[in-house]
Amino acid sequence: MKEIADIAVVGGGVIGVSIAYHLAKHQLGEIILLERDSLGAGSTGRSVGSIDSFTLHPQGAELYARSFEFFQHCDEILDDDCAFTQTGSVVMAGDQHADALREAVLQMQAVNLDVRMLDLIEFSALEPSIDIEGLTALSFAPQAGYADPALTTQAFSKASRRMGVNIQIGRGVIGLRHAREHVIGVDTNIGPIDVPIVIIAAGPWSGRLLGSSGVGMSFRTMRHPVACLRRPSNFGTEHYSILDLVQGIYARPDNNNLSIFGSIDTKVGYDLADPDDDHGGVSSDYILWAGDRLAHRYPKLRDSILCKGWSGMLSVSPDWQPVIGAIPGFYGLYCATGFSGHGFQISPAVGELLAGHIAGEEIMTQLLTPFQPLRFVEMESLNKYTRIISV
Repeated sequence: MKEIADIAVVGGGVIGVSIAYHLAKHQLGEIILLERDSLGAGSTGRSVGSIDSFTLHPQGAELYARSFEFFQHCDEILDDDCAFTQTGSVVMAGDQHADALREAVLQMQAVNLDVRMLDLIEFSALEPSIDIEGLTALSFAPQAGYADPALTTQAFSKASRRMGVNIQIGRGVIGLRHAREHVIGVDTNIGPIDVPIVIIAAGPWSGRLLGSSGVGMSFRTMRHPVACLRRPSNFGTEHYSILDLVQGIYARPDNNNLSIFGSIDTKVGYDLADPDDDHGGVSSDYILWAGDRLAHRYPKLRDSILCKGWSGMLSVSPDWQPVIGAIPGFYGLYCATGFSGHGFQISPAVGELLAGHIAGEEIMTQLLTPFQPLRFVEMESLNKYTRIISV
């Protein structure tokens, strides 16, 4: 018997399950989610999980605002917990990025996020362990924090199943089938499925699947290492989550006096990799590079104990911004990929907007317009400011 569905979502990371959940909310027919490994086994499972309410890309502010609302109320929305932990988040800028930071704060405030500028004296009082050398401008989001990527993925998947989504684990998509410009199905490791709408949300494997059908977008897979340390007993109250644009690092606190940190400098810690090569660790050179910069900002951390870190894979688009929407020239084919490290914290809004777009909701289509794949055909780049990675 021929297997059929109305919509197939390819990829069982947090993006894929969010899309499936929101499609089911719209009652768009028989929805199947296909994951070759286990849910959250790819980029999601290696995410730092930051929810920092910040982007230098103003057209993405709405995605951050909608997603932040979700993370704060996940237990009410999905009847499950994503373990959101409030830390507060500070973005630190020097002269080079000060104006962009101020503009970004205005954009965040326009979508009702609780973000404001701080002066240096005010910040020093809030964060007495900090060294403010080289800082010109600061923003503060008191309600920001982090969530658990695995629990978030599970919450979406369980809610999706309750609404009838057919989630198949261990079923990998090996190719797309199309007749002329129309998608007609997918081929999997255990047989074909006839389906007129396919959404590629396979993280680092998305480019390979799209390329197999002649879709000419260039995605790069990059390995990003994450370092970890245990703060010394004399450090005091845990620090805020930070994005330090001067030192080129991010950091957030975690349980048991841990701090998780890494690079937001795209020249350090973003190395080209094969998505199937999952053996990358964290080099001593990288730990020393990032650790020295974090200790420069928090001198007490020079007495920290280094802990085991990890590496994850990122799907990076040509302009380092998400690619979400319909693929030009292939009716019925959509993608949600190329998040370049931003994916986890905007995953709720990605699912909401893409499902709404497919359902024909004009407002969702408008909100997605800046991220449509069509921009690469039109040779437009969304990268107005600087490349800031949020992991």
